[in-house]
Amino acid sequence: MAPCSRRRFLEIAGLAGGGLLLRPAWVKEAWAQQAPAEPRFLLMVYFSGGWDQLLALDPRDATLPAHQYVAGKVPTAGVYPAYDEAAVRDSAVAAVMQSTAGKGVQAAGGLTFGPAVTQSLLAHAADLSLVRGMMMDTLTHEVGRRYLLTGKFPRGLAASGSSLNTVVAAQSQSVLDLPNLVVNVEAYNADYPAFASPIFVRSATDIRAVLNPQSTTALKGSSEAVLEVYENGPERCGEAELDGEGLAAAFRDSRAQARKITNSAAGALFQFANPPPNTDVAELFTAFNLDPAKELNGMKARAALAAQALTRGISQAVSVTLADGLDDHFDLPGQHAASLSPGFHALGLLISYLKSKQVGTTGKSFWDCTTLFAFSEFSRTPLLNARDGRDHHLTGSCLVAGPGLKRGKVFGASTATGGMQVSNVDLATGLPVSTGGVSIRPCDVHATLLQSMGMDAAHLSNQSPRLLSGLLK
Repeated sequence: MAPCSRRRFLEIAGLAGGGLLLRPAWVKEAWAQQAPAEPRFLLMVYFSGGWDQLLALDPRDATLPAHQYVAGKVPTAGVYPAYDEAAVRDSAVAAVMQSTAGKGVQAAGGLTFGPAVTQSLLAHAADLSLVRGMMMDTLTHEVGRRYLLTGKFPRGLAASGSSLNTVVAAQSQSVLDLPNLVVNVEAYNADYPAFASPIFVRSATDIRAVLNPQSTTALKGSSEAVLEVYENGPERCGEAELDGEGLAAAFRDSRAQARKITNSAAGALFQFANPPPNTDVAELFTAFNLDPAKELNGMKARAALAAQALTRGISQAVSVTLADGLDDHFDLPGQHAASLSPGFHALGLLISYLKSKQVGTTGKSFWDCTTLFAFSEFSRTPLLNARDGRDHHLTGSCLVAGPGLKRGKVFGASTATGGMQVSNVDLATGLPVSTGGVSIRPCDVHATLLQSMGMDAAHLSNQSPRLLSGLLK
């Protein structure tokens, strides 16, 4: 995000009146229901580029003959973990290979993880669940990413509908300064009011630009006074008649939200600098073991930013990219694991921080009230290509957690033979079945997450979602 004036930022964000992100009047009011009685937060974590799930959420025992090349023959299971090759270049993978007697599969909390998953995340395994064998129906980055963000299969490359973070911010009826904060990942608002529109930032500097009032961009006093009278006054019949497409109503809503944001004094919470200028930021850096001289633009800094927004009453929903550069089709072993691990480490630290902070006087931690959805746009092929790398694969997986979800649960599976294909599952158990089961899709995951939060998934009706009932408490 290039430096810009506050007004220009709000115009870009769709908050300065009538932007494309604002909700038109003719959209069905399906979102307008009572907000959940319990505090509910959403954390979406994106691993950009398509992760190797053998290294992450769907590992295989590398010592099994079915997973090895023998006399030039392809592994009979159609899966080659290549953990030994990764270990040559990545000391963390090498350590896991040694501790697991060459298997490369880490067991924690009743779940199994690949060698790129760090101890900081494994420490929370008992609170997590895995969805495996998810059908992505695409090998295109843009389509896979937008499918998982919205729960709706895109139209061509274009996203269809609102992203999950927008849905949660809207249905929560959030009154926070930045209800829907998006850190370096896409987000959409197609159906909901202006207050739930995503605010996109790349760093703490961008958040300060949003939160800190800038008097140089204020309207003249007379203009400001007239607008305030209009915003705060009752709606007249004539105005309602002229407001057929909702532009005036959108203007009222967006101006009120913009005024609320610009009056915020929360910018000091995001003074990420070296050295940290205040106690709040110093405490955050210590919790994330963040070296401000070297890591202000890294994954731990992004995770710290997300933590601060959630725990300091700034945001209801936060989406954040915690891994980049995963789309490498060449010489993948070692390099891919080294790109994955910092993201898992940052996520583990973020969960620890959410566990350490209490929500008001509820007696609950922020983690107790937060639903987690961690994903990548698809996975990578279970066999190496001719360039010693991996290509795009249709079968996906994701990491979920939340107060309405079972813990330590594996829901779904990729096949043990035939190259990690999608298995049909029993929705009541999550176990693979040979007959009568269904394949898991992103819309099913979205509907299940919303159900677990006490929210509505009517916007997904044209996708015919099925609840993963065995994952719900």
